[in-house]
Amino acid sequence: MLTIMQEKIIADHILEKMSLENVFKILQDNLFPMLTDEEVEYSNQLQEFCMDLEPKIDRSKAVYELFPELGKHGYMQRINKWNDFTPYGMKKDILLGLQLSCLDCQLELGRLSSGILCANPTFHYFHEGGESSDIQKIQDDLMSGKKVGSIGITEPENGSDSVNMKTRCTKVDDGVVYNGEKVFTTNGAKADYFVVYGVYDTSNPRGSMVQSMIKREWGVETRRLKINSVPRIHIAHTILNNVKVPKEFILADDGKGYNRLFEGLVPERLGLIGSALGVSWTGLIYAIIYTNLRHQFGQPILNFQGVGFTLADLLSRLTAATSLALQAATIYDEKVLFAEKRSPAAEKWVAGVSSQAKYLCSRLSHDILYEVQQQMGGISVTDNTLVDDLCDASKIEEVVGGARNIQLFIIQNALRRYKNML
Repeated sequence: MLTIMQEKIIADHILEKMSLENVFKILQDNLFPMLTDEEVEYSNQLQEFCMDLEPKIDRSKAVYELFPELGKHGYMQRINKWNDFTPYGMKKDILLGLQLSCLDCQLELGRLSSGILCANPTFHYFHEGGESSDIQKIQDDLMSGKKVGSIGITEPENGSDSVNMKTRCTKVDDGVVYNGEKVFTTNGAKADYFVVYGVYDTSNPRGSMVQSMIKREWGVETRRLKINSVPRIHIAHTILNNVKVPKEFILADDGKGYNRLFEGLVPERLGLIGSALGVSWTGLIYAIIYTNLRHQFGQPILNFQGVGFTLADLLSRLTAATSLALQAATIYDEKVLFAEKRSPAAEKWVAGVSSQAKYLCSRLSHDILYEVQQQMGGISVTDNTLVDDLCDASKIEEVVGGARNIQLFIIQNALRRYKNML
């Protein structure tokens, strides 16, 4: 574990054991039995990459200079095939997010926003028959990590109710003009490209929603928000004042933007689940290492029931949550993403379960990191370990991609359809 310490108080014999290599050893013991041989090999390669990259990370700097390192290995995203990087699929991306979080949880959140939230719409565009060398260049820029991407959905007065957005689009002869504001645009203050949603008619957002790829130089203004939990990620208030988008950069027009918005939600939520699982596993493994080696009253503190039973409970819950996420991703891959004929029943099921798992895993990451700090004690709130960094990331992950209450609202609405079966 590499971290810059203002004042070191952790014992050397404990610190040397809290290495990324040991984190991965314990993770392998818990994760690999759930995986196929191909997935184990992929994970081994990913972990080797993470251990090679770790010495290059400066945790006092923003994450974006590390994107090209991810891009060289096809690690900005692994849902869709880009160039010759294999294997790929939703399950592969969950494994990517999980294990990158062990290396650097803030890098993973930045990667997810650029590589999935911004780049995924370009893959949807081509899957639907779109043809544009400009969009292909943007996809390559984002997937290589040479450029940074962001997505603009949430607005200052429209958070959970993202459909009824106020950002207005106006058609002109050679494109569309955007006017409006977006907020909580992750990577926004550093982004080169923005996928932005707007509507032609605010009274009919579903029938008039537009999805476009917008370059910063077209007049996008960003103002960075102060969010203490993730200082290495630049989250912004984004303003579009008469930003003109050429036709070839419109990804989905005349209401099709609404379909793309919801088409992207499932892989986005599943990707966020991978990040939340990674934060959870990393924090819990640090606690397992620390409580095995830290002695108090003449014995390892793990031996005390208040510590050992708590960690045992967390391990049980996290193993179950991980199994659920991997199973949901497997079904999405087999019956939706790679299926010759998509299964509507599977699509509906995964859409629902992605909300359930997003709620469960992000809430669990918060619970785990809180309890980990209680079991490890004062050392965990200092810069002598990465636990406090993980705790801060867990707070952000619980609200990114739909906060707890909106996920429960979606799940509650799904329950109402059972009335029709009675």
